[in-house]
Amino acid sequence: MVSFKKDKCYRIISTFFVVAPTTFVMSIISIVTDGGLSENLIGDLIKSWFFSLPIVYACVLLLLPLANKITGKILDRKVHL
Repeated sequence: MVSFKKDKCYRIISTFFVVAPTTFVMSIISIVTDGGLSENLIGDLIKSWFFSLPIVYACVLLLLPLANKITGKILDRKVHL
């Protein structure tokens, strides 16, 4: 049996490994489509990524349990959180 504390740590770390690359790709797409390639591309990318990473991470941690419950109701299954 896995303890709740270990399960919570697993969920937080697993979520980070999904959110970090996703926000990185979205930052690249945002910079390229917004202003094209600039002289300070790397600086703009890092600034955009570090700004969006905590926002998206918090949103995913808050919304994931709700999404699981809604999906469980739609598929008529019981979700164990």
